[in-house]
Amino acid sequence: MNDLDRNNFLETVDLVITPVIIDDGSTDAGRFYFNKAFCTEIGYNINEIPDDEAWWTTAYPDPVYREETMLAWSGKKMQAEKNSERHFSLTARICCADNSFKWYEFHSVAIGQVKMITLVNISRIKEKNEKLVNVIQQKTLLLSILTHDIRSPLGNIKTILDGYEMNYLNKSEICEIALTLTDQLDYLLNMIDSTRLRVGSETGVFTFRSEEIKLNDFFTNCRQIFSRVLNNAQINLVFEIEEPGIIYYDQFILEIVFRNIIDNAIKHTPENGVIKISLGHYEKYSSLVVTDSGKGMTTEQIDAIAQYTNQRTATREIIDGFGLGLISAKEILEKHRGKLAISSSPANGTSCEIMIYN
Repeated sequence: MNDLDRNNFLETVDLVITPVIIDDGSTDAGRFYFNKAFCTEIGYNINEIPDDEAWWTTAYPDPVYREETMLAWSGKKMQAEKNSERHFSLTARICCADNSFKWYEFHSVAIGQVKMITLVNISRIKEKNEKLVNVIQQKTLLLSILTHDIRSPLGNIKTILDGYEMNYLNKSEICEIALTLTDQLDYLLNMIDSTRLRVGSETGVFTFRSEEIKLNDFFTNCRQIFSRVLNNAQINLVFEIEEPGIIYYDQFILEIVFRNIIDNAIKHTPENGVIKISLGHYEKYSSLVVTDSGKGMTTEQIDAIAQYTNQRTATREIIDGFGLGLISAKEILEKHRGKLAISSSPANGTSCEIMIYN
């Protein structure tokens, strides 16, 4: 490309409204050229990024992500050359001159020794997609929690109906089941009402509301919810929390988390067993630990819960036996400034640590 043609070409590139990089392999001097849209939107000039090496180190300051992107770019380029194609594309996030990060679709087209790389800003699309994914995940999680909690009252209703049909339940047994069912339905209706209030009608996103929670009052209410099943199983629920025993978190979320963890602990704690709840405050987080004297969990079962949370691939036998409640608790904590750590071994009980970050 002679000087006149090159100048005319670059003047035309300057009229393009999207950022463009020209990589001219036919010349050693002034190999790179950025059009006006690039300099305005991304902010770098040719003095700051004179060559290929400067581009990679400046636009990708994180060495790990830089290496990952360089490998992906090289792979796309090699594949295009192998297929005798002049065009290939790649999506990546770059650091702009003002230190902001933006997502772009890079489209590279080879014209002889000249490569024209067009950058299409997709940051807004990425942001909208992430918000949409977040909405779907939150709704799926809330549905999973409600589905899990509705099983027990439905099971009790079925027991009463089956007993009535087969005539094997006496009046006192029906009354006992009905009392338990009343507690379960009261809790479930309260959760449904709270969920409706806390999910925005326009966005559909759950609203996190941090507030002061007095744990002794909180756990007294928790004990009341489980009082019948605890008494029937002769399990002692112990709170080892010194006054003032205060944390700041979303009470609705904490109720869901403890409901699921304690429900799981009760299922696997034998008669005359103990479930303890303790509190610890640390520099970066507060810790609530629920420890039971049950039969414990194997490493395989703990790993399966983590695997199910991350990949949804844990074996159904393990999950059914030990963990839909724990999975729900783990997922909702991880989405709202928290974490659940499980430690256990067979015959030594299970310890569930709820970490709430400051």
